[in-house]
Amino acid sequence: MSRSIEWEPNQSFLFVCYGNTCRSPMAEGLARKVLGEGVRVASAGLAPAFEGPQPEAIDVMDDLYDVDISGYGTRDVFALSLEDYDWIIVLDAYVHETLKARFPGSSERLVLWDIDDPFGRPRRAYKQSARLIEYCINKFLLGKTGT
Repeated sequence: MSRSIEWEPNQSFLFVCYGNTCRSPMAEGLARKVLGEGVRVASAGLAPAFEGPQPEAIDVMDDLYDVDISGYGTRDVFALSLEDYDWIIVLDAYVHETLKARFPGSSERLVLWDIDDPFGRPRRAYKQSARLIEYCINKFLLGKTGT
């Protein structure tokens, strides 16, 4: 369930999706830009299959937000210590349920933003996902309404 997050500049965020090639790197890149210095942001996937973001994700982030995610490498969420992050923002219900079951002690820090996976779809699907990520960052992290 989407909910607002009370955050401070020294907190950390981990964005998690299935493959860490579309949604979570887009969320990481945009959050880094919007939240600014002093906020640690990372992304990971349940089952990363490639070495970095999909070309469509890279292009959309560059075109819409002037954010370069081309150098991001994929990470496996199970290789990370979730205790290192104040907030774990999960980008689909399946991944959310998987993490909740695997890391029951992290439930209070897990937040669900249910965003369609654009993988293998046209560029417009990537734009829609990016815009929804932007909306969620504005609403649930920055507390801006009407965006």
